[in-house]
Amino acid sequence: MYRKTQPRGQSSNTDLLLQRRVLLAACAVLLAAVVILGILVIRSGSYQDRVKVQISQRMYSASTAAIDEVNRLGSIVTSNASARLGRVRQYIYYMEQLNAMSISLAGGERGRLVPGDAFTALYSDLESFEALLQQSTTTTLDTRSLLLTHLQALQIYLNQPM
Repeated sequence: MYRKTQPRGQSSNTDLLLQRRVLLAACAVLLAAVVILGILVIRSGSYQDRVKVQISQRMYSASTAAIDEVNRLGSIVTSNASARLGRVRQYIYYMEQLNAMSISLAGGERGRLVPGDAFTALYSDLESFEALLQQSTTTTLDTRSLLLTHLQALQIYLNQPM
C-alpha cells in the first residue's frame, strides 16, 4: 500500500548530477571561447599596431626622399627643376595615399598618421614653386625654403611616438 514516490517538484540524485555535469560542460565551453576570443583580439590589436608602424616608416622614408629632392633644387631655375619637382609631388602623393590607407584600415580618423592640412600646405607650396618655374625669371629660394620647412615638419610629426 505504501509506495515510495517522490513529489513532483523534486528530482532524483542522478538527474541532479546530470544537470551539474551539463552546467559544468557549458561553463567550460564558454570559458574556452572567452579565452580564444581574447587571444584573437590581442593578436588583432598587435597586427593593427604593426601595420600602423610599417605605414609610418614608409611615409617617413618618402618624406626623406622628398627632402633630398628639394635640397637638390637650386635657388635659380634650371632645366631639371621641373622633373625634380615632379618627383617631390609623387612622394607627397604617395604619403597622402599611405595616410588614406591607414585611415581606412583603422576604420576611421584614429588611423590618421598625418593631418590633412599638412598635405594641403605641401600641395600649395608645390603650386607656388611651379608658378615660379613657369615665370623662370625670379628666384625660388623662399618657396623652396617653405617647401623644405613643411616637409621637415611632416617628418618631425611622423617621428613622434604614436
